[in-house]
Amino acid sequence: MFYHKDVITLLKQAPIYQLLYHGDVNIIDRLATDIAKNNVTFLGLDFLKNYFDTIPISVKAPILDCFEPFQTITDFLARVLALLLLLKETANEMEKEYLFRFYTVFVQLQNLHATYGYIKDIKTLHQLFKQLMQSESISFQGEPLQGLQLMGVLETRVLDFDTVIITSVNEGVLPKSHQQNSFVPLDVKIEFGLPTYREKDALFSYHFFRLLQRASNIFILYNTEHDSYGSGEKSRFLTQLELLRKDIKQEIVIPNISTTKTIPKEILKNESVFIRLKELATKGISPSALTNYLYNPMAFYKQKVLRIKELEDVEETIAVNTMGTVVHDTLEHLYEPYIGKYVTAEVITTMETMVEDVVVHYFKKHFKNGNIIVGKNRLIFEVAKRFVSNFLQQEKRQLQDPKNKLKIIATEQTLSTEIRVEGFDFPIKIHGQVDRIDQWNGVVRIIDYKTGRVDDTNLKISDFTKIEELKYHKAIQVMLYAFLYTKHSNFSFNQPLEAGIYSFKNLGKGFLKMNFSSGRKSPDTLITPERLEAFMEEIKEVLKEIYDPSVSFTEPLDLKY
Repeated sequence: MFYHKDVITLLKQAPIYQLLYHGDVNIIDRLATDIAKNNVTFLGLDFLKNYFDTIPISVKAPILDCFEPFQTITDFLARVLALLLLLKETANEMEKEYLFRFYTVFVQLQNLHATYGYIKDIKTLHQLFKQLMQSESISFQGEPLQGLQLMGVLETRVLDFDTVIITSVNEGVLPKSHQQNSFVPLDVKIEFGLPTYREKDALFSYHFFRLLQRASNIFILYNTEHDSYGSGEKSRFLTQLELLRKDIKQEIVIPNISTTKTIPKEILKNESVFIRLKELATKGISPSALTNYLYNPMAFYKQKVLRIKELEDVEETIAVNTMGTVVHDTLEHLYEPYIGKYVTAEVITTMETMVEDVVVHYFKKHFKNGNIIVGKNRLIFEVAKRFVSNFLQQEKRQLQDPKNKLKIIATEQTLSTEIRVEGFDFPIKIHGQVDRIDQWNGVVRIIDYKTGRVDDTNLKISDFTKIEELKYHKAIQVMLYAFLYTKHSNFSFNQPLEAGIYSFKNLGKGFLKMNFSSGRKSPDTLITPERLEAFMEEIKEVLKEIYDPSVSFTEPLDLKY
């Protein structure tokens, strides 16, 4: 089995990638799409072979041979060399140069192994390969008698130039630092007359001053900044040169920094955009889409108008939204059989025995081919299971009090309604899916589950004109669910109506209700027709802005995330 990223990285190397076209479609793009779609983390050889059916045998054989099991290191090296020989046939000049360097290294490894046979496994081969590659380099090639010549210090020996530009003349670069990979200490080297860093410094010093001897124009550059490129200290050679010569002109060069005013991205609403917005009005706008618009109109434009989706990728570690989906589906599965019925503490006890099996089932459904047995995924699985268990335990404790009565009205119910906005000759559909609707001691509750943390301050709002603020976006969703429910069920308000959130990371606070009171006085949680009407007036103002042709989609400059 092969890790999917390693396979895609190899096959998307330019020389290999251009060999794997079938018509106008590259099979690697199709492979990568299917891997992401099916959430395949590890690939087998048979899985790969299915995508090479349309590729000529002369091309696919050397590529697929690299994935076949091998018996000896010699066999493996022969396969790599065969692949390199295939790639050189279609490579450009630059690619041929570095393919030749790779070929040279692998031939060297093959000869060494054939002679000594000391490479026993892939790990050893990899270590030797890395060491050999560190000594390889691709030289610049050019006409030696004209144009710009790029060369190292040692290449300049016995050559004279009219104009010399020397870069990176910093201490530690020219000359290099004194650190040497040697097991022989410095004092031992001195005692026995062995060469030390002093001889190397003297060599570079000679070449440096020899290079400057007959040049007419000399430019010496060094970095003054203390960063990853060095300490910012100029070379001792340069200090020595300053003492020898008085005609040196020094200049500090600083790049020009232009302070341009940031202009926010803006999309005007032309006819095609407005046609798409009308289609959206017919199809329906969800509460999350509205809050997305309030947070970033440009993101709303990309997702709802252009219909651009996020790039699908392999989910190796369970994503937050996947865990949230699993928790939602698990609770729906547990409570769905009791729709229209009263739930007791004994019923909750029965549910508790089912939690692990149901959570596993939905993880297998939403986390395709994923492993939840070990590692970080196991921890996330346990967290999801704990969320559900803690929620059930809380409800059971409440229901053990005979005064409390819980009746399930609906779970994961899809609601929708059409509203009229002044100034537009077409209705706008609002739709959403409510996690749970129940009746608690005679009070109808609209409930939204959140696996993230929500505080009661996020649901406390006395002035609906402030709903555009980020902290009230969850309140917008809950209130829209309440509005949709009242329209869907023709709710007469004969019973009290409340809406709120169960936050699984703040479960100790219980059911967090919408609170309409001002200040710190006793909470006012009842949803009335007047409050819903005032709330919807503000929502209509948001819809007016979305459908106003004169208001463009503009990206805010102060986005927090």
